[in-house]
Amino acid sequence: MSDDLHKDRPALSRAAVIGYGAASGPFEMLRGPGVAILPALYAKEFGFALTALSLAMLLLRLSDGLTDVAVGVLSDRTRSRWGPRKPWLLASIPLALLSAWGLFIPGEDPGIWYFAVCYFFFYLAWTFFDIPYTAWSAELGRSYEERSRLSLSRQFWGNIGLILLALAPLLPFLPSTGMNFDTLEVMFWFIAIAYPIGVLYVVFRVPNGDFVPAVPRFSLKETLRAVRANPPLQIFLGVAFLSDLALGIGGAMFFLFLDTYLGIGASFSLIFITAVAVSTVALKPWQMLLRRTSKRNLLIVSTGGMVLWGLLIFFLEPASWALPAYIGYMALYYTLSAGRDVALYAIIGDIVDYGEWRSGTNRAGEFTSAWMVIRKLTYAMGPAIGFLIAGIAGYEAGATANDSTAILGLKAANGYLPALLLALATWLALRYPLTSEKHRSIQRRLAQRTARAGRAPTAIDGAPVP
Repeated sequence: MSDDLHKDRPALSRAAVIGYGAASGPFEMLRGPGVAILPALYAKEFGFALTALSLAMLLLRLSDGLTDVAVGVLSDRTRSRWGPRKPWLLASIPLALLSAWGLFIPGEDPGIWYFAVCYFFFYLAWTFFDIPYTAWSAELGRSYEERSRLSLSRQFWGNIGLILLALAPLLPFLPSTGMNFDTLEVMFWFIAIAYPIGVLYVVFRVPNGDFVPAVPRFSLKETLRAVRANPPLQIFLGVAFLSDLALGIGGAMFFLFLDTYLGIGASFSLIFITAVAVSTVALKPWQMLLRRTSKRNLLIVSTGGMVLWGLLIFFLEPASWALPAYIGYMALYYTLSAGRDVALYAIIGDIVDYGEWRSGTNRAGEFTSAWMVIRKLTYAMGPAIGFLIAGIAGYEAGATANDSTAILGLKAANGYLPALLLALATWLALRYPLTSEKHRSIQRRLAQRTARAGRAPTAIDGAPVP
């Protein structure tokens, strides 16, 4: 270990890193269709108006922000034989399976309220998993380098989960290779098997991590004060908000774009598998960049590169070359967004350390929940904004043809507006202050404070973390 705070603790084992990351595979199998496919498919198959769908999703996410904060605070304060985070992952299993069943197998004529109720519980399951899981990484990996390894593992196995899920449309008993509710039913059974296995494995086979005393009691005033006293967190949340909003808009619109505009929906699996596979291979260059420079540089390169991605939509149109062009376009999207996610998930633990140094209290769950509130709010605002722009421009998903104004609105929602938001995110990322050297200095000061207090860091379950 390179930091003094944990010099007596063995380095995080490869098995622990792989085991932690492996749980993200089934989670991405659940989350991916919910964010990127379901809203557009409901609009196409059941005639939901894009403006009505956008309003429903926005209202859902505003209400869900309260549950994000509550889970962040409560997971910090939870004490169990499995540590503070794992009970929440276990509780996510029934919520995930029931809500996915309702969304993926909706019956013949679901209304907007049916969609809204199922989507609420879908997002609640997401909250129960993602906030504790992300906060846990700051306890499992306590050094700058260990957190990078955990973040890369999470991204790698998340990509593997998406690739496995994208194979579903290619099964020979399905009527087509396109994305439809027959395919979603098969996807549900993939998730119903993989998600409980992934959660149970990570709960029973991966160490809990270091014990970090939680804030004695939750106070919104104190939390806001901690955020104000943490400039790296403020910049982080700004970058996360702008880039998540950009990806929420573009990601929610991509299926609508490829299926109803480009007319290549039957090639969904080919597009998706190729793009995610390319982004998985690209994790190695991202890892090299992390080792040779910093998480900040990875964040700048990935968000800056995505500005170009957004602008390239200008050249995409229905043509004989649309399929290979769109495969390249989506490969670029997934590669750069994977780099951004690796950087953000690796950075959040360092920001928790900075906050602990400044305030004397660890707010891993609270800071993570603040990020997740922003992320899920933007993932609701994204489709709402995207569908609203396309709807106002006159784009109709079920129409045989759309005029030039409608197509401009669709491209603005898919690429031009995300490019603007990502340019602003890159500008903010350039101002992120925590380098590896500064983080090691913070951990040395935390170690000195711990020594003066006469205590040593311990594992949650009383045993050293392997």
